This record gives sequence, C-alpha cells and structure tokens, in this order.
Amino acid sequence: MPALATVLLCGPLLAAEAAGGAGAAQAAESAQARWLDHPENEWVRRSPREGAPAPGFTYEGGGGYDPYERKWIHHGGHDGIPQGFHTFTFDLDTGAWKQRFPPTSPPGACCIDGSLAFDRANRRLVRFPGGSLGHGYQWSRGVYLKGSPVWLYDLAADAWTDMRPPPYKRPEKYSRAVVGGLCSGAVYDEGRELVLSFGGTGAGGAKNALFAYDAYANALQLLDAANPPPERDGMGLACDADRGLLVLFGSQYLTDARTWLCDLRAGRWEARELDPHPPAAKVTKDYSTIPRMAWDSLNGVVLCLAWLGEEAHETWALDPGAMRWTKVSPKAEAAGSKSRSRNLCFDAERNLFILETTSAATGRPEVWTYRYRKAAASASARPRPEPPSDLKATTEAGGRAVLEWKASPSPGVKEHRVYRARSTHPGRPDEAWNAEPVQVAAVQSTRFEDAGLERGAVYRYRVTAVGPDGLESRPSFSARTQPRVLPRPVVSVLAADRVEVRWSRHAAEDVAGYNVYRGLASVRTVKRGEPAAWRDNDPEHPEPVVAEVLDITGIERLNAEPLEGTRLEDRIDLRAKGPEAADHRHAVYAYVVRAVNRLGVESGPSPYGLTIPSEPAGLLCREAGEAAELRWDPNPEAGIAGYRVYVLGRGPFEVARVGEDLVRGTSFRHQAGSGPTRYWVTAVDALGQEGQPSSPAWFGQSYKGFFEGEWHP
Repeated sequence: MPALATVLLCGPLLAAEAAGGAGAAQAAESAQARWLDHPENEWVRRSPREGAPAPGFTYEGGGGYDPYERKWIHHGGHDGIPQGFHTFTFDLDTGAWKQRFPPTSPPGACCIDGSLAFDRANRRLVRFPGGSLGHGYQWSRGVYLKGSPVWLYDLAADAWTDMRPPPYKRPEKYSRAVVGGLCSGAVYDEGRELVLSFGGTGAGGAKNALFAYDAYANALQLLDAANPPPERDGMGLACDADRGLLVLFGSQYLTDARTWLCDLRAGRWEARELDPHPPAAKVTKDYSTIPRMAWDSLNGVVLCLAWLGEEAHETWALDPGAMRWTKVSPKAEAAGSKSRSRNLCFDAERNLFILETTSAATGRPEVWTYRYRKAAASASARPRPEPPSDLKATTEAGGRAVLEWKASPSPGVKEHRVYRARSTHPGRPDEAWNAEPVQVAAVQSTRFEDAGLERGAVYRYRVTAVGPDGLESRPSFSARTQPRVLPRPVVSVLAADRVEVRWSRHAAEDVAGYNVYRGLASVRTVKRGEPAAWRDNDPEHPEPVVAEVLDITGIERLNAEPLEGTRLEDRIDLRAKGPEAADHRHAVYAYVVRAVNRLGVESGPSPYGLTIPSEPAGLLCREAGEAAELRWDPNPEAGIAGYRVYVLGRGPFEVARVGEDLVRGTSFRHQAGSGPTRYWVTAVDALGQEGQPSSPAWFGQSYKGFFEGEWHP
C-alpha cells in the first residue's frame, strides 16, 4: 500500500477536526492554553475539589470523554444499589458533576467499566452490555426487551438510542456471538471510525470474541481474528490507529504477562514476550492487575495503568514502534481505587489522559489527569497542517457525487487532495480496513465533483490539506455515498389487520425515498415470573405478555419503489399467528426503514419497531411525603388505550402492578410508604397488547444537589 494510503487509513484525527472548523480550532487552542501548565508525568486529581463535590455513585460504571461537549460521561454501575442506569457528566474545567435525564436509558448494569467508548466521527458514546438482572432491582421484561448489543448516547441531545443492529437472532449463552458481558473491553479506532468490543464473562460474554461496530450504518460484525488470546475479562485495551493495531494486556483474573497485538487489517492476533512489562500476576487473593489502557495520538504511545490492590496503581507506557514497555514512575500516581472502577481516555485537545476511578477510601468517584509529554501540546507547533473538516458528499443522478468541506484553518494551504475507496461489502465494518483508498483529485477549492460512479455502490471519501512546504495533513473524517441510518420508526397498531409505520424525514438533501421492511418476530412470553436472580420476575399478568425478542425472520421489503413520504399502512392480520408468537394473543412483527439516495444506495437498517407499544419515555418522580408523584411523556404510537404502573416490591426481585385499571393520562400518584422503591410504566394499545417497560424512576433516592428542581428519574 502506498505510504499516503497508509496515512489515510490509519492516521489519528486532530483535535481541531473534532471541534469542527476554524472557529472551533481557536476554541480548542484556548482550551489548550488553559491547560499548558499541567505537569508532565504526574497524575493530578480534578474531582472532588473544594466547592465541587462528587456524587454518591460507586464503582463498576463505564465512562468516556466527549471532545465536542468537552465533558466526561459516566453511565451505570452501582448507584447505592447494584446495576444502576444513571448518566452523569463531569466538566473538567469547573469540576462540576451533573446528572442527566435522558428520556429512556439502557437497562441498569454493573461491570461495564472499560466497556464504553466515544465514537468521534459519529459523536456518540457507544455502550456495550454489562451485567443486569442479578441483584434484585431490575424488571426482567425491561432488561430483555432493551437487551440490545449496542446503545448510543448523544450528550448534545441528552438521548440514549437502542440501536438493535442485526443479526437479530438472540445468541445462546456463552456463545461467541454474544457481544460484551461482564468486564468486557471497548475502544475506538480513530483511523477507521469504528468501535471495537473484546471479551467479557458471565452469561453475556464470549471472553475472547472481537466485534466491530459502525454507528453510521448500524452494522455489527464478529471479527474472526486468528490466534486469539486466552479467554479473559477486565483487560487493558487500546487501539494504535497509526499502525492499525489493537493492543491488549492483562486481565481481571488471568495471569498473562504477554502483550497481545491484533493486526486489524490482517485479522490476526500475535503474542509478544516483552521484558520489562506492566505487572500481570495476582495482586490479591481474587484479582490480577485489571489494567486500563488508552492511546496517546499525539505522542504515539499506549499508556497502561495497572491496579495493585486498593492501595496503589502503577503507570507504564508502550512504544508500539519499538515494541518496548517503560515504567514511567510518575511524580505522583493516582490514589488507590476499588477493583472494577477505572475508565481511561485520551483527550488530544488538551494533550491529557483522563481517568475516572472510585476511591477505595471514600467509595466515591474521583477524576484524575495525566500528561505523558508536553512536546505535542500545541497543534500550531506541528509541521503538518490541520485537516479539512465537515466533509459532506451529496449524490446526484447520473452517477455523480459532489464533495464539499471546510478548508484547513492552517495558513498557506496550497491544495486539498481527495481520496476515494470503494466498498464491496458496505454492510461489513471490516471493509474500513480492506478498502484501499486512491487519490482522485487535487484541488485549490473546497469542492470537488466525482463522476462516473456505479449506481448502488458505496464510496468513501476523505480529504487532506497540503501545506506550503508540501507536508500533507492527516485525513478528514470520511463521507460516504450512503445515507446515515434513520431513527427507529413509530409502529402503531390501528386494528388487528392494520399497522401504520411512520418515520422521520432524513436530514440529507440527496435522500430520494425510503424502503420499509417487515419481519416476523419470534418472541418469548411470560405470564407469571419467579422472583429470583437471573429469572423473569414479572407479577402475574391476565394473559401472557412479550418478554423478549428471540429472532426476526422472513424480512421482506413492502414497497416496490422507494417511498417519497414518511408513512406506510400495512395490511397484515395480527390474529393469524404461528408458533413464533408462543402463547401471545397476536403475531408480533418488526419494521425497519432504510433511506435511499439518488445513486440508489440504501442506508443501514434503522433500529426495529415492534407491533407492541414502545417504552414510555421521560418517566420522572417527585416525592410528596410518602406519596410518589409520577409523570411521563405520551407514547408516540396512535391508538394507545392507556398505561399501567408497576412498583418494586418490598422483597428482593419483586415487581407488582399498581391497580387493575388503565391510567388514561400521563401522570399518577401512589402511596409509596417509607423507604426507597422504583416505578415503571408500560403502554397498552387498542388490542390490549402491553408494551415494553419504561426506564425506572426512583422514589426516595436521588442525587439532590446534582440536578435542578424536584423531579428526578
């Protein structure tokens, strides 16, 4: 592969690109200036600090850094009880923590430390599954119906999205097709704009399976990399995007002192016996060093923080070029932490590693920062120009694509070079490593028209800037001749033989229409559950309700030509059901919508919508003495007959329905009594079908002081 093509596929993206344009680059420069005095090779505690306390959630939560909003995001773990669903942000400049109130959330989970990663190209935090339903505070139907392999969080919109990517078949326990699990690892590949998930344990983990997820196309793929490491969880994971290498070290329980490298393009793991290396042996009776790693894209090193028990940490750096570990012996290490309580990221804008831990001394979160080296602290000091930003590809009839972008903010840029790669399997994330880019143009403007494109083919473009001395920038984010995936459609059951499907109009101007697909859902039902760990804990229902989607089969397109509008009415008889509906009263169908552009290229599949109601959103609670006041948003589906309210019982794993009558509005008051408890709400449609449970809301437990007003989830 030519040298420039290697840069195009594997180069890291600069902070100015992440910030978006010249104005944002100036803001990034200002933000950097505020942090120029950060010492080298020293961990500095940023939270809690005087006047800015830390909230009371404890360990096993996941986290990641959003460079656009310049906030650390924390999700899940323990929030006074196990398996929380809470979402917080932390402002590195002010030290302030804030609880976020997204309308819906993934199921509460623990052991998701290390398993979240921020996707810079798509501006989303990517969450893979953790452990749910084992500690008595979850409702099984909510866990199973929301148990998607991938959830995305948009901090700017304060919204979680259940992406429900194919394949739709629910994998068997412990199979290699299971994504994530307890203490899995996740990392963002900057060069290929993908998020990778590795390992994990428990009923939801394959221990050494490697997955790639493309958020733009909602595509999830199991990568069959040869010579995988021994099965493990709680390992350190980082991606060296310069070399296209996934770096793995250590484990939670296993003693393995080798450094494992996965060549992502070749699809092969290799073990290296390096000496010296970070500690890997057991440090307590139960645990090894449970390391956390992240890649420094400015200095080209992988940082590793090893856990030495609750008293101490040890910091190491790997030079992937020389393949050499160095114990960096910082002037100050981060203080001791609980076992499963570390999340580590690198912020190129500030040239800082950001570490979230749970203090072993206080049981509360701490945030630390670390700078490996100051040399790359200023983007303006680098010889390369900064890359162009906001690259957009607009397709046209006749096999053309018009590319437009914002020029590099660096002075003296002579030209922009346009590179193109053709995808032969656009639904497979591994195409990002295999499709070889070629230069197709060099222009002085910020616009290029590419002609002669094959109808139905997907092309991916990136643009670089060339400075006055001939040095070429890193590539921009990519643009594709494929629409971005749509949100989940709204599926309304109007009658037993009439289903309405509505969806949002795509924001891209070149979307020419939409294709709607329908598949038959195989479901598992429950009529009465068992209040025990890892079991259905439903109360007794008048008739069986859908508890889990096991598969979606027989998927077919319902329209002959792309639809111009955003609505389709499907005449399908829900009363004609087969064994895939189990003992549910009606057949259950799933609908997916794909956008189509002027080249005839479809987007990836939207999250599917079902012919049972979606979860009510925006459930909040306010305490009025011993009474719980609840409110929620009306469901988007037409024909909703009312809502049911459920409460966590006083015994472990107990869930009870509150009253027998449907609630006709979107508020409810219940005498909760003393002590904390949880509430959920479900919607019931015109056929009497009960839908997916909402995210829960606490009565008698909240993070007062970290949100405004009286209402809280």
